[in-house]
Amino acid sequence: VRLDDKLMKCAPTLDKMASVYFVDPADIPVYASYLDIRITPAVVFFFNAVHMRIDAGTPDSTKWIGAFASKQDLIDLVEVLYRSALRGKTIAKCPIDPDRVPKYDLFSAGV
Repeated sequence: VRLDDKLMKCAPTLDKMASVYFVDPADIPVYASYLDIRITPAVVFFFNAVHMRIDAGTPDSTKWIGAFASKQDLIDLVEVLYRSALRGKTIAKCPIDPDRVPKYDLFSAGV
């Protein structure tokens, strides 16, 4: 719920760089399986149908798992991803302080 509120509040600010869509992983089983979306909330970034990845120092660079500490963190991350995508890159270094990046353990299914 916290993540939904931050995304909705940031949507007008980010309208030149991003569109915000809320999707239930059950509605898109192919992408949920491909992107291994088992932990929610998860935020996945795309630019012109290309999956953008984030180097945030977490075990998984394909998505952002958890809530953002502040609205400005979300805005900064989207801006960095947008600028990287315009340069043709598919991965960007996360501008958020590592202390504010959600920590989690990544376990593979069936291992």
